[in-house]
Amino acid sequence: MVDLLWGIGGMAGLLLIAFALSSNRRAIRVRTVVGAFALQLVLGVIVLYWGPGRWALEKVSAGFQAVIDTSSEGISFLFGGLLPAEGEGTIFALQVLPVIVFFASLTAVLYHWRILPKIVQWLGGGLGKLLGTSYAESVNTAANIFVGQTEAPLVIRPYISSLSRSGLFAVMVGGLSTVAGSVLVGYSLLGAPLEYLIAASFMAAPGALLMAKILMPEDDPEAVAREAELVVASSHAKGGAATHPAGASASADADAAVDGAAATDGAAGDVPEGDGDAPADRGRREDDDASDSLSHSNVIDAAAGGAADGLKLALNVGAMLLAFISLIALINLLIGTVGGWFGAGDLTFQQILGWVFAPVMAMIGVPWEEAAASGSFVGQKIVVNEFVAFAGFGPEIDTFSPKTAAITSFALTGFANLSSLGILLGGLGGIAPDRRSEIAQLGLKAILAGTLANLMSATIAGIMLG
Repeated sequence: MVDLLWGIGGMAGLLLIAFALSSNRRAIRVRTVVGAFALQLVLGVIVLYWGPGRWALEKVSAGFQAVIDTSSEGISFLFGGLLPAEGEGTIFALQVLPVIVFFASLTAVLYHWRILPKIVQWLGGGLGKLLGTSYAESVNTAANIFVGQTEAPLVIRPYISSLSRSGLFAVMVGGLSTVAGSVLVGYSLLGAPLEYLIAASFMAAPGALLMAKILMPEDDPEAVAREAELVVASSHAKGGAATHPAGASASADADAAVDGAAATDGAAGDVPEGDGDAPADRGRREDDDASDSLSHSNVIDAAAGGAADGLKLALNVGAMLLAFISLIALINLLIGTVGGWFGAGDLTFQQILGWVFAPVMAMIGVPWEEAAASGSFVGQKIVVNEFVAFAGFGPEIDTFSPKTAAITSFALTGFANLSSLGILLGGLGGIAPDRRSEIAQLGLKAILAGTLANLMSATIAGIMLG
């Protein structure tokens, strides 16, 4: 009972923070907020508390792990005797980064076969009907469950320039609250429980819309109407018939919308031109290279293109970890040197972050004696990035109580960190260059919203697993 009341208080605290920082409290739509919160909570109950739901999550995790294990064949072929024997630890560059390449290739194949697009359309349509969010917001959020913050917006590329400020913010928060499947496997190989990562990815989707629509509710009906016109025009051009996206459904030819956004010769060219500089055309001119990541001529091309994209991602992750972990060591050296003058030579950057975020972790259900240690990893995730946090958390996970380990795992599963600002500005700003300055202005608030969404999932996990 204490854990339940504690968790309820934590959820209330997170909602109060979001409400206090809302840009327009009077414009908050009760249906959207209540629906998103209820969906996030119900998902948590199903996969973390309800027996059949937990069994299903375990089976999905086992299947996911089996797919991960198949990558060992390719890794062994490339690196052979360089790999450590089983039980002798993990060489990150040889055993984690190659899995990212494999999963990026697999994701590209699943997109080419239209398996992921159909799932995204189904989930996005369900979110729109339940929450009353627009077509672009709903589909982008669903896509973010499977692909990253730069790839997901390609699915709604023709509509991004016409989005309202609230809609653009929701797209940003959707990317920051979730993680791509290709890097999710990397977190699991670092020691985070795979079933928690999968559950967190799905729970973060409604959580993102919850926090986005509290912090920046929709107050521009004209922009919503413009988006609706684009969706209808695009669907009609493809031979379908779409209903108003903000009214909860974009029913007709769901595949046509994804085709048009993901393919290089899709709906971007079918949107009526108006003044000769349609939003879709502006986004398309800036993003021809990006669109190639979701458009391939055949399955071989998809697998090869996905592997190439995965290699870029893996190299980026490796370089980022090398740089950031080394920089943290340098910061610790400086802090320790200065601290030594005052008798605190063992003070570290991680300890400082732990003290700063300990009250937050205690609020969402972490026992106080573990709050500083847990808060340290959450702080690293926000200030540096989630890979650095998982790299430190994975080896230490067994030192935490099961409840704290679960809460921390959920809190870390998201791209909401300062490092993501540049990625978001480059990716989303490239699709809609006319909105680049607005994206930059909304960046910090989007990180806050993404963090609150992750913490809400973590709080729910603490209640269900406590």
